[in-house]
Amino acid sequence: MKKYLISLFIGTSSFFLFSAPAFAHVIVTPHQVGIAKIQDFTVSVPNERDNPVVSVRLLIPKGVSEVVPDAVNGWTITTKSSGSGDQETVSEIDWTNGSIAVGQREEFVFQSQAPVTPTTVAWKAYQTYSDGTVVSWDVNPQTLENLSDSQQDQLADKENRGEYSTTQVINDLAASNASAASQNAATQDAQMAELLSVFALLLSIGAIYIALKKNKK
Repeated sequence: MKKYLISLFIGTSSFFLFSAPAFAHVIVTPHQVGIAKIQDFTVSVPNERDNPVVSVRLLIPKGVSEVVPDAVNGWTITTKSSGSGDQETVSEIDWTNGSIAVGQREEFVFQSQAPVTPTTVAWKAYQTYSDGTVVSWDVNPQTLENLSDSQQDQLADKENRGEYSTTQVINDLAASNASAASQNAATQDAQMAELLSVFALLLSIGAIYIALKKNKK
């Protein structure tokens, strides 16, 4: 029994040890949002190396507007814009002069409006460590699917690159309208059934009245 528990512990520990890097991505959530919705997005940044993370750079995709980052203690937050006048939009958020210790994680939050049409938003992010190493999360996930395991390892180990996070922008308004139409139809059917029931009751009362009248004669 003791040997079995030790083997189980080693096997479980190995699973988490070798699985951990697969989850150590810069991830932006939520992964799904309705069109044109004002939403709080969270950027989760883990430290998977032996030096502190000292800066994080997030590119804001086209179509994402009204970007306002939340304040974070210990970090300097700056934004970069593109376009001019009414067309000016935030194109990048930079968190600098902070530190994410080895083995820890930080979350950065910003509010923005999702694109007004259904699409897939790609969040390209770049994290810099205190030794100057930059890890780029800017690879299309579909590209990685077409690479062999050795090619993916080379991309991660030698080029310090990994897949970017995505958010699906869906037309939830269409679903809401369909649901509302379905509810209205159900209500109308119920009202019609109620009217028919009342009409049938009136007919029954009329028939009874006529029958009683005939019996009196």
